[in-house]
Amino acid sequence: MCSYLHRAPNGVYYFRMGIPADLRPFMAGKREIKRSLGLKDRDAAKAVIPDMTKSAHALLKQAERDRDAAAKPSKSAAQIERDRQRWEAEQEQAEYAANESFAADMEHEALGPIMDALSEGVEADASPAEIARAGRLLVLHERERAAVELEVLRNSLHARYGQNARESERQNQAVECEPAIGSGLYLDKDILDRWAAERGVVKKGKDTHEAVARWFYERTERKPVELITRQDVLAFKDKLLAEGQTVANTNMKLSRLRTLIGWAYQNDLAPSNVAEGISVKVADGGKMHRQPFSLSDLQAIFASPVYANGDRPKGGRLEAAYWLPLLGLFTGARLEEIGQLRVSDVQRKEYPDQDGKMLSGWFLQITEATDALGQDNRIKNAASERLIPLHPELERLGFITYVDKLSDQKGRVFPDLKANVYGRLTAKWGEWFGPYLRKVCGITDKRKVFHSFRHTFKDYIRRARIAEGVQRQLMGHAGKDVADDYGSGYDLHSLAEAMATYRVPGLEIGKP
Repeated sequence: MCSYLHRAPNGVYYFRMGIPADLRPFMAGKREIKRSLGLKDRDAAKAVIPDMTKSAHALLKQAERDRDAAAKPSKSAAQIERDRQRWEAEQEQAEYAANESFAADMEHEALGPIMDALSEGVEADASPAEIARAGRLLVLHERERAAVELEVLRNSLHARYGQNARESERQNQAVECEPAIGSGLYLDKDILDRWAAERGVVKKGKDTHEAVARWFYERTERKPVELITRQDVLAFKDKLLAEGQTVANTNMKLSRLRTLIGWAYQNDLAPSNVAEGISVKVADGGKMHRQPFSLSDLQAIFASPVYANGDRPKGGRLEAAYWLPLLGLFTGARLEEIGQLRVSDVQRKEYPDQDGKMLSGWFLQITEATDALGQDNRIKNAASERLIPLHPELERLGFITYVDKLSDQKGRVFPDLKANVYGRLTAKWGEWFGPYLRKVCGITDKRKVFHSFRHTFKDYIRRARIAEGVQRQLMGHAGKDVADDYGSGYDLHSLAEAMATYRVPGLEIGKP
């Protein structure tokens, strides 16, 4: 669809989108958004329409906010505070959703050996509960694998023998088929490929979203994205629950489905995001929200054998066992962000203070850039790319000394971390840290995981009365309104000064 693409008499293509009458006063009185694409080739012009559409919708959204702000009285301090709390709750929910996905991945990896034993018909060295969980995952895994193999077979036959073979296969096998009407785009191929290419999605992200699209079509009806209805999505949700899927897994699948349909809607390939707002609501869902570590938890962690006795367990990837929890506590960064650090990401930078006096300090660069050796990093979103001042406590404990002594000064800060099949460097480390936290440190609350360091950082940085905008920039959170998009963010001096005020009163950590 290219309904916003128009060709001028001189052959140049334009992007044109009408502006609703009630928004025109807030867009300089204009009746439409019109941009020259500077292209005379239709296919080339069509390729840039999705980005132009996204930008135009952003302008309309801003005009809507301006219109609503003009119609409403100024907010009271209490209203502003409620808005802030609501926004923070949304950020926490987004982090929670990401962790639920990670938890599902971790369960699959942890039960992998048991699943292998079951599939080979040998006895598994595990508890009955673990065997039952592994069996459930194995059934789901085999079902997905069979669906993939069937699709590969269909495509192979079609490629080899042409349309007649495909028609014959449809007649002789009880498989779902494409509708006879319409020539739209499908979630599990067209939409998936375009979304992944535009967003730069890694293989694992694409695989998980493809699996959900396939699950959706298997449980509803195969149809182009513009024909999918809200009733289809609700039916999908109900069938997942009827099959025994957990609330967390159901919501995770609905979230991924919502992402694909939402992308199609944003790019004018679907009339609406019919999956928006559909999820399994649980009254006590908050019970599984990630919790920050208490002071006694932190004391238990940093008095455990890794810190008290100098243990460097192989499962904890040697020095990573010592430094990753410390970096989590004193940076608030996500596990993969710090696990993937390269030596070149630990940087000494000079910056002026408010009087123009030059200072210098150490910073950690969180980026998705690929270095000259082809070592690539991954981040959650654009807001995640940032510089984090190194906390004085990390310097005192010898982090810079550790980095300087690494034998490979062009490699990773934690060279013993090895990527899994999806390129996640900290996946296996996380498998070690969970049991270490429960069995060695004695922290049994399952709501407390490595990500709890991020929540802990947020709590203590609030207590330090650091400006909210600085908090967001340090943690890699997106801004909550359009004003946050202006300027280049807080300067290095402001960030370093704020980090220096961060404290965890009552916690003492001995040098290694």
